[in-house]
Amino acid sequence: MIFPLKKSSAAFVAIALVFGAGAVTVSAQATTLSPTSTGYDISFPQCGYAYPSAPGFGVVGVNGGKPFTTNKCLASELSWAKGAVNQQPAFYVNTANGGPNGGQWPTSQQTPEVCTGANSLACSYDYGWNAARYSFSAALSAESADGATAPNQSAITSPWWLDVETGNAWEVKSNYYGPTAAAYANDKSMIEGEIASLKNAGVTKVGVYSTSQQWRAITDASSANFPSVPAWIPGFGSVAAAQAGCTTASFTSGRVALIQYGNGSYDGDYNCGLLNTPLTTSVTAANSATFSDQLVTTNNNGAVSYVQTSGSPNLAVSATGLVTTSGALPDGTYVASGTTSDPHGDVGTFSLTLEVGVLLQDSPLAANVKASGSASFSDQLVVTGNTGTVTFVPVTGPPSLNVSASGLVTTSGPLAAGTYSATGSMNDPGGDAGSYAFTLTVGKLVQRTPTAGTVAASSLSSFSDQMSVGANLGTVSYVQTSGSPNVVVSSTGVVTALSTLTKGTYKAAGTTSDPNGDVGTFAFTLTVTAPVVAPPPTSTTTTTVPSGPSASVVHGHAVAGRTVTLSIDGSGFSGRPRVTSHAGTTALVVRDTGRVLVVRVSVKAHSRNGVFTFTITLANGTSCQVRYNQH
Repeated sequence: MIFPLKKSSAAFVAIALVFGAGAVTVSAQATTLSPTSTGYDISFPQCGYAYPSAPGFGVVGVNGGKPFTTNKCLASELSWAKGAVNQQPAFYVNTANGGPNGGQWPTSQQTPEVCTGANSLACSYDYGWNAARYSFSAALSAESADGATAPNQSAITSPWWLDVETGNAWEVKSNYYGPTAAAYANDKSMIEGEIASLKNAGVTKVGVYSTSQQWRAITDASSANFPSVPAWIPGFGSVAAAQAGCTTASFTSGRVALIQYGNGSYDGDYNCGLLNTPLTTSVTAANSATFSDQLVTTNNNGAVSYVQTSGSPNLAVSATGLVTTSGALPDGTYVASGTTSDPHGDVGTFSLTLEVGVLLQDSPLAANVKASGSASFSDQLVVTGNTGTVTFVPVTGPPSLNVSASGLVTTSGPLAAGTYSATGSMNDPGGDAGSYAFTLTVGKLVQRTPTAGTVAASSLSSFSDQMSVGANLGTVSYVQTSGSPNVVVSSTGVVTALSTLTKGTYKAAGTTSDPNGDVGTFAFTLTVTAPVVAPPPTSTTTTTVPSGPSASVVHGHAVAGRTVTLSIDGSGFSGRPRVTSHAGTTALVVRDTGRVLVVRVSVKAHSRNGVFTFTITLANGTSCQVRYNQH
């Protein structure tokens, strides 16, 4: 695939563990990861290498980079996945649709669609159907090899993902077919056929691995055809980013089930589960007996069921998420929590906090204003959980920041740049009480870019950069307070440096202001790198010949008119070496482990078949050759 962290040549669509137990709730608050919320996906490029240790769950690639091929390490990788905390593995399979010019194209198939071999919706559908059957059979063989007592049951209860990526052959990418309306329709028909085939085999969980860009390029963004299909989205840099990614838009319009992120030298995966934002609400003591609220869960596939684990009998949560009380409650805080699930096995947690007889402050909690507009500033505090008019009693804030009895926030007049806070209490005629806090930031200038720079020591004499500040009224003045003379910031924000600096890190800081009284601070970090210095000549005449790469075998074969993924075993590979072949063939290295090169090979249509040679060249000029097949 195009994402360098993924260890498979093309993304796989697998509907795996991500739909099952172990998912955690994602919210704006910090979450605790469950043991099964993170895992890994691996495939044929991991053959012969160590698999990730201690996975929460595992997703394994069935194919060798394209349909109708088998990952030679499928059984051992499946065994690894069954050793995860969540012992139910997930499968992912490669998809493609090269049309009649590709291999395995149906020519006289009567079911599920009647295909005579034409480039048609029916034949594309059957091609996808057959590709899924091939992959399902390979998974059954791996289950049997691993000693599964019921291989078919194990396979159909596992999630399956379809890897839909532009790296493989598609009609819309072919010079011979697309992109045309017919090509888009045929490619979508292939995907539909593959999903239908897996479901016909008994698989209940089928999803798609792709990105919005690739999905749009292949299906013409026809998400309406796949609204019930979950999405597995790659391209995130950490667990935290993956958690946030669970709330992104799905390219299928189905739920976002799995997020792929970089985890060391492997592809990590985060199980999204159902999403619930912890809720805090309030009610007066007088109205507590009739209180009710409806919990809301997102990222679900079907109706959500709620199971309460705490909070009863004061708070009761129904199976549909309706929260009620047991009757009139004394003033205090009450919490109900539990789990959520949908018909497809997606799970999550919920939490609701009810404050009885406590007034809660709602937005706004803070505001910003320029110094020039501070005299006319005003804002209205908002409260929930009250009966009747709320009265506000200031404790801190005056005279700069005043809060009226009705909650109107104003200033005493023009304020100097800075931060001002107001706090106090509030109450209503029913005896409910609470507290409020409000912060006003006046005249704060915000540093934009740049905040850092890098320059070689030999280029210091020509180095300069221009700082930028936002939220200002008029020209900004800079006053440096530290960093000089190594790094100098002029009054207009131009950054320069001494030309005699050596390799290292240098910092400058100071203050900013504009003609209207707004102020702020700035900081700039300059990293100086040393130039490469050639070693002095020696008196010896010995010439050191750099060691070169060595290639032993190519897995897979090239195909005329298509782009396929091949892997080259060997040693001494480093720095993404250049791979070349005969005219009409291009090869791009997408992954380099030192001992394996994963290469995207594109061959001009109508090129002759036969045995050809890859030349692998390192940056130091050394090279090696290895033969490969094209058919």
